[in-house]
Amino acid sequence: MKKKNSTAEFGKERNEFLIRAFRESIAAQSRISINNAFKQAAEAPAPRFWVSEARAAVVLGKIAAGEDPTESMFPEKRDMYREMFARFLELREQYPDTSVNELVFRVVNDEAPRSYLSWHRARVIIFSEMSRLKRERRKRWSE
Repeated sequence: MKKKNSTAEFGKERNEFLIRAFRESIAAQSRISINNAFKQAAEAPAPRFWVSEARAAVVLGKIAAGEDPTESMFPEKRDMYREMFARFLELREQYPDTSVNELVFRVVNDEAPRSYLSWHRARVIIFSEMSRLKRERRKRWSE
């Protein structure tokens, strides 16, 4: 479970991706719907899975051992881990001599079919990142 005020090592990359997908969605719309743009940003194919390799190794290891740690997770996160586990099993068949950590690393850093975030969570991330960028611009102008 994530600790309060902890930051993900991929957080900046994820936030930049979501803002870019959001802006592309708005640019592509003839009649702008902000909620639709958030939904499309959350559903856009992502450059990687938004989870750390360490956390993915723990969860995928438990699934491989027969446990289901995804049972109490939000549906998006549950879907993400199930997709990752399917890819993990494929890779394990192809490369049986490769370590579990190496396989998990490959899976996590492979392109994801979507961000596995609810559009509400994507909205929160996008708004807070846009606010942060705005503060940085103001700070640069005032210097």
